[in-house]
Amino acid sequence: MTLSPSAAPIRLDTATSARDAGAVPLVAFTFGNGGAADFAVPLPLLEGPLLEEWSVGQSDGIVQQDAGEGLRIRRGADWLMGELVIEAARSDDIEGAAFDAYSRVREFVSGSEYPYLLRMWNYTDRFNEGEGDLERYRRFCVGRHRAFASPGFEFTLPAATAIGSSVPGLYVSFLAGRQGGSQIENPRQTSAFRYPRDYGPISPSFSRATRVGHTLLVSGTAAVVGHATQHPHDAPAQLDEIVANLHALLDRAKQDLGWIKGAWHASALRLYLRDERDAARLPDRLRVALNEPAVPLAVLRGDISRADLMLEVEGVWHFRSEIAA
Repeated sequence: MTLSPSAAPIRLDTATSARDAGAVPLVAFTFGNGGAADFAVPLPLLEGPLLEEWSVGQSDGIVQQDAGEGLRIRRGADWLMGELVIEAARSDDIEGAAFDAYSRVREFVSGSEYPYLLRMWNYTDRFNEGEGDLERYRRFCVGRHRAFASPGFEFTLPAATAIGSSVPGLYVSFLAGRQGGSQIENPRQTSAFRYPRDYGPISPSFSRATRVGHTLLVSGTAAVVGHATQHPHDAPAQLDEIVANLHALLDRAKQDLGWIKGAWHASALRLYLRDERDAARLPDRLRVALNEPAVPLAVLRGDISRADLMLEVEGVWHFRSEIAA
């Protein structure tokens, strides 16, 4: 197991802040028991940096705000990041907890100067507990959908990740902006919000990625083609399928930019593993397959949305144009 204190920050740029010589931290996520930071990722860290820092330009004065009842905010000139924690006693009813959490987040964001939800993370315990439609992940999806549902809402859904934790409670983190992003869907996959009834009474409410300028915020990506799991319980084969999904998604996002010359480069990745023994063989395989040998990669132990899925990968990519400035 290799742990490091921190990695290079993920930079959130605007037309103004991109010209700044440096950056200031907006939020730092702590993995596992990595120490004090702004927001928590309540999963054991198996390998990688203890912190994941998101930063903005020097001109963005950072303000910290406690919005009450477990909601904390960090905001700069163009971006807002927040964390809402629902304690264990209230999250036993995970559908109700998800509805309450997402209703509060939506209400807060829509009433702020950052009305566009771009990226969300969800961690809760006993993820795959319960049979059929009573599974906690499926009930979480119902509660989230109830909070989001409005005419045309599926076309503005943020990128998202949902992973099972051993820590009781529901942890919801989010990124919002003054301007909206472009929803990117994967041509190899059925959009999650259009899954058939087989996977629960309500489809998951998220997009495969959100593009904000030349930054791509990629959701938790699993070995799903169409809507079906590929290579059940086979972690190495699922990793290869995930890489194929990521390449297809990056190609689609490049089209969204108008096919300008250049390439996407990963700034940070998270690899979620159901079985921690896979940490010995999969991280290097992922870096090689993505041609990202030096990318900061946090390897975390967590449960995946389907019992036959062994891992998910998420990350942030930036597009580097070949056109001279």
